[in-house]
Amino acid sequence: MYEFAPVLGTAVDRGIRPVLRFAHVTLGLSPDQVTWAAFWVSAAAAAVFATGRVVPALVLMAIGQILDALDGGIARQFGLVSEAGHRLDTRLDRASEIAVFLGCAVGGLVSFRLAALASVAVLLLTTIVDRSRLDPGLKRFALYFGSSRLDPGLKRFALYFGIWVPYPIIFSIIFVVNLAAYVVGLLVIDCRFQRDMDALGGDLNTVASRAARLGTP
Repeated sequence: MYEFAPVLGTAVDRGIRPVLRFAHVTLGLSPDQVTWAAFWVSAAAAAVFATGRVVPALVLMAIGQILDALDGGIARQFGLVSEAGHRLDTRLDRASEIAVFLGCAVGGLVSFRLAALASVAVLLLTTIVDRSRLDPGLKRFALYFGSSRLDPGLKRFALYFGIWVPYPIIFSIIFVVNLAAYVVGLLVIDCRFQRDMDALGGDLNTVASRAARLGTP
């Protein structure tokens, strides 16, 4: 969850170290088990969103995101970080987000078109984020600031956050921010590639190019 902000991740891990130790040492949970638990809780949140019951869905979604923070913390604290674990976490995070977005659409909080656009933007960003190291993190978290006519009580709930924004606007923001991050990420990757090319004198330094140089009289 904090791959692109390691200082923040370390600070959070330090603050919740007793929780991490309880989950891993006392309960015997592995990072992957916590990752799957976060996914299933988020899937439950999506199902509740689909019924139009927003506040209970937000509570479940928050629990899922707390669990999502714990899996990486356990991995870092106990030396269990692995590429396989990172891939599983990324895939289930995206699956959770898409499930929640779809649940919001089924529940009438937002149109299927906007939910699909937000999902596509998030997936596009995911394809390059490991190389660009750029992720604004604006996905499920933005939903806490939304409001819906289907649940009048949510207006009071949203006021605790200081703002009141209709869900279609929230999803539009998710779409625009993640798509913009994808475009900027592509530019970052291209700039790094050009910088590496310049460092090599314009040569990709591939096996083929080295062989060609050796064969040149």
